[in-house]
This record gives sequence, structure tokens and C-alpha cells, in this order.
Amino acid sequence: MPLSADAGATTGFRLRLLRRAAGDPRARAAVAAGCAAGAVVFVPPLLQIRGLPGVVLVALVAWAAGGGGWPWPRLRGALAAGGMTAVQFAVRSRFGAPLDAYGTNKSVLGVLETPPFVSPLLGITVGVTAWLSAGPSGRGVPLRNRFALVAYIATLFAFSAVLWITSMMAVGKGASDGWDSARLEVELLYLAQVAAVVIGTVAWVTAGRALRPVDAIREELEDITLRSLDRRVPVPRGGDELTRLALTTNAILVRLERSTELQQQFIGDASHELRSPVAAVRASLESLLAHPERVDWPTAVRSALQELERLQGLSEDLLLLARLDGTAPLPRDPVNLTDLVHDLVEEHRHLRRSHPLEIRLGASGPPARVRGSGIQVERMLRNVLGNACRYAEKEIEVAVRTERHDGVATVRIDVRDDGPGIPATDRERVFERFSRLEDARARKSGGAGLGLAIAREIADRHGGTLRFTDAPQGAHAVCRLPAAGPRTAAGR
Repeated sequence: MPLSADAGATTGFRLRLLRRAAGDPRARAAVAAGCAAGAVVFVPPLLQIRGLPGVVLVALVAWAAGGGGWPWPRLRGALAAGGMTAVQFAVRSRFGAPLDAYGTNKSVLGVLETPPFVSPLLGITVGVTAWLSAGPSGRGVPLRNRFALVAYIATLFAFSAVLWITSMMAVGKGASDGWDSARLEVELLYLAQVAAVVIGTVAWVTAGRALRPVDAIREELEDITLRSLDRRVPVPRGGDELTRLALTTNAILVRLERSTELQQQFIGDASHELRSPVAAVRASLESLLAHPERVDWPTAVRSALQELERLQGLSEDLLLLARLDGTAPLPRDPVNLTDLVHDLVEEHRHLRRSHPLEIRLGASGPPARVRGSGIQVERMLRNVLGNACRYAEKEIEVAVRTERHDGVATVRIDVRDDGPGIPATDRERVFERFSRLEDARARKSGGAGLGLAIAREIADRHGGTLRFTDAPQGAHAVCRLPAAGPRTAAGR
């Protein structure tokens, strides 16, 4: 009858485990030490070399089988295997209960004295000891093996204590059925080791099954690259910690995929924006070279300078966005927003424009101060005010004041213009990078579509907000930043 899928997978796993053990010097040393220790007890020709010769034999076998590994871990594994073998022999010698050849003892627990029982028990104990001691320095024990070792050691000590107390109580009441105190103690000692091996094995298997979803998540993450961010890790059933881990990992992958898509879109938009002024300057220069005698040189140079200024501004905006997207810490310098807005308003009042523009400034109360980067805050306000000046018809109104809600002080900056305004459906889209509206705020009158995006990024970095709100006419930008404490020194 053909094997089922589960049986085939189990068989394949076992084969892979055996191949892995055969290629690992640490595993080879542990298996060889366990087999040698068991053989000293079980194989009749070797029964005479227990004691020091048996200990030396186990250590030499472990050393020889660990060939190819690092010298010091290999030596530690061999010495530990020999030491555990010596401990086992010393325990039996201490209690003075020689091995019953093959079950001639007819006592109730006489089976514990037979070589078929003692041999695998001794082999497992010695093999585990050799495997632990042969580990590389500075490398932890795998989680699954830690579960098994904790269960093994805890069970061994717990059973030993309980059985020792039980034996003492039994001896105190008087031995019966031919049992003396030494005999009872050695039987119970082996019984404690049996319980430790069984419970440790159960813990190892259970931990392996419990950690199987972790391996599935790890294998899936190893195969995910920048070209396959749409893949997700499997989510185990049960709603436990592993389920939450898988859900959190998938959420991170979703954010990473979205971030990568935005980055690719940004790179494409930036390349397109950089291509336009470069192509314009190149076309102008080629025309100048082709017909130098018919060129209005001052006009041509001014046109090329305008395109280069646009290219320079776009490059500076891109560099600023790259710095804002980075992880550099934000300065915590005191910034006087009242003075800063006053200076920017005065600067924009004296700029040359195609039509007259009135800019009014309103400020109430004491100077409004925040903490952060003065350069970045100035850039944010300059972008917002410049955007209003670009689309205003006749007038702009700027106001700065400090508000307090629920005990929290906030500095509010309002910038209103009487231009065409922004539809409610587009008030968030204008803050996207390289975003332009199709009507009055088009390329010919606007920039590259990065000014408001940079302003929003700076506001977010300073713990504030920037948005457009309803206005009777034109656009109304509102920026809120956390106010500095009363002990903040004045200045920018």
C-alpha cells in the first residue's frame, strides 16, 4: 500500500535528520559516545572493561567520531562523555548492585538491573552530555533542545528527590521482600533517569510540533525579496502568540510593500521631473549651436538660466526630502514663530510680481515659540506662504497665535489667499509628492509639486499637522505645532 503524504513527509524528515547528523561532528561524537557507553554495559565481551577502562574507551570513541570539528569543543565533548560514564559507574559501585546478566533477578523491579534496560539509558545520558559539551563557544542551545533539557533536568532532580525520600521512608519502616536500602536506592535512581528521558523526549517532540509554524514563517521570509513583497507568511490557527506573530509579520510586509511602491513611484516621478529641464536646456543649446547667427543671445541665456534654476530647486527639494525620510534626530532648538513669520511676510512683500499683492500679518498675545529645527520650520512656512502668493489674486492674510485645549498649548498659523481655492476632494492630494491640480494650479504657474509635500513632512516631524480647511474664498492653510514650554529661551 503506498505511503500517505504525512508518512512520506515524516520519512523524508527523518532521512534529512540522519544525513544532517552524519555530517555534523558534534552529532557524530554524541551518537558514538552513547553507543560506546551502552556497549560497555550490554555487549558481553565488554563487560569486563567497566570502570576506568570503560571511561577511557567512551572518551576515545567520542574524540575519534568528532573529527572535523573545532579542537576545544571536540575535547570538551570527549571529556564530558567519559565523565558522565564514570559518574554512572561510580553510582552503581557506590550502591553495590552488580548488573544482573539477563533477568535472573526475580524482584519486582528486577528488570531495571538488566543490561537491555541499563544500556540505552546509559547511552542516552552520555550522548546528551557529549552533545551539550561539544557545542561551539558563544553559541546558544536551540529553543527546542532547551525545552527538552529543562524538562529532562527538572524531572531528574524532582524524581530523584521524591524517590529518595520515599526510599528513606520505606527503609525507616523496615525493608521487606529481600530489599535493602542500597538496593532500593539504586533501583529508584534508574527509575528517575527513565522518567527524565521519557519526559525530555516528550518535551522535545512537543516543542518541535509547537515551533513548526515558526519554521514555516522563517522559510517563507527567506524566500521573500523586493520582487516578491506581495507574498505573505502562513498564519497558524489557534489565536495564540504564534498567530499574532504571523499577523504582525504580514502587517509589516504590507507596509513594506506599500513603502516600496511609493519609493518606486517617487523615483519615477523624480526622473520625469528632472528629465524636463535637462531636455529643455539641451534643446536650447543645440538650437544655439545650429543657428548662432540668428539667435537672440540674451533671451536664450535667460531661458536656459530659468530652466537651470528650476533644476536646481528640484534637486534641493529632492535632497531635503531624502533627509526628512532619514532617521537623523530632530534638533530641539527654540524657534520664535512670531518673528519668523514676520520676517517671511516682509520678504514676500518686496518680491517682484506680475501684479500687486497685499500681504497682511496678524499676531495676538506674546511671541509664539516651538522647539525643533529653525531651518526646517522656516522652509515649511516659506513653502506654504509661497504657495499662497503664487495663486492669490489680490491679498493674503497670515495669522499666528497660541491656543490651549485641555491643558495642551499649540501654536496655530493660518495662511489665507483669495485665489481659486482647492476643492474639498483634493485637499489631501495636494500634499502628495509631485501632485498638481489640473486647473489654476498647473505646471506653468506652479513648481514641481514638492513644496506642500515637504511642508507636510516637516510638520509631521515636529509633531504637528498641516492641512487645508474650508474658506469663503480661496485656500485656507492651517498649521499647528506643539508650543514650547514657558522656560524656553527666546530666539530662533
